[in-house]
Amino acid sequence: MKAAARKTHPVRRALCILLCALILYCALSMLATAVVFRVIFARRDGLSPLQYTYAELQPDCERTRFSFPSGRNTLSGWRYDADDPKGLVVIVNGIGDGADAHLMEIVAFVHAGWSAVTWNATGVGDSEGRGVIGLQQIREDLSAFLDYRKQSDAWNGLPVVLYGHSAGAYAAATELAAHPEIKAAVCISGFDRPVAHMYAHAKTRVGLLADLEYPFLYLESALLFGKNADDSARDAIDAVTTPVLIVGGDSDDLVPYENSLIRDSEAYGNTNVRCIEITSAYRNEHSTPWLSVGAARYRAELTDADPVDKALANELDPAFTEMLLQFYEAALGPSE
Repeated sequence: MKAAARKTHPVRRALCILLCALILYCALSMLATAVVFRVIFARRDGLSPLQYTYAELQPDCERTRFSFPSGRNTLSGWRYDADDPKGLVVIVNGIGDGADAHLMEIVAFVHAGWSAVTWNATGVGDSEGRGVIGLQQIREDLSAFLDYRKQSDAWNGLPVVLYGHSAGAYAAATELAAHPEIKAAVCISGFDRPVAHMYAHAKTRVGLLADLEYPFLYLESALLFGKNADDSARDAIDAVTTPVLIVGGDSDDLVPYENSLIRDSEAYGNTNVRCIEITSAYRNEHSTPWLSVGAARYRAELTDADPVDKALANELDPAFTEMLLQFYEAALGPSE
């Protein structure tokens, strides 16, 4: 009996070593994932050398500073009030983009009779936050603003429509059911699931390691954002009848086609969904669908040594802008 016990001892020792190694691997993986999140989603200044600031553009529409709480942080934004506005366009920026990221569209909306509002997200610019936290934080901030809007008389019960880009498009889609007051949403270059989006990028960079680390990527997202950390934007769109305009470029190198909202456009169950896939060169990339061909091409060919022509770099595509305005107005229905 003693001899038999001694024979099994090496097996038990090997299992013990294997278990300890597994525990160590899991602990190190969790720590590494948390560090990666904090590096990737660190604070941003929200400024791009290609974009106009309000002071540079000096548009003929005034804006007013406001702030609202999102979780523990206070976010800083701007409201642009049109005369006798048709409604309120809520600009939902992409990850790390500042409040001026879609300034040209805002001016176009105001000129067309819409008020608009935008803000620096958590961890961006002059808003509070230790970092931008993660892709899902844009949704948290949007939800916080929509709740704040209900408690404020600043917009006098105006009809609300959303204009979201990238992570902002994901946020716009996933908040539709929780906020039935939203009349319509435009989702540009959006992704379906944030964890799948991050995994796809990791896969292109570290290959097989991304597969091994996927459970920890999911776990870190769940720890930060709870049970809704990987909600599907496509499912959220199909859960409502709200009109949604989905726009995506066929050369988007930031949102893989298989996880994009434009994929399988005919498969949406929401009959009020309209999908536009942009195939024209230069405008078919992640951050160019709203730009003119000239502006998109200029951005693509600009080098670090070239001086920046902001007038050209921010030129909107007039047909695209008109399409947005018609979509929003159709969503409001006939005026009384």
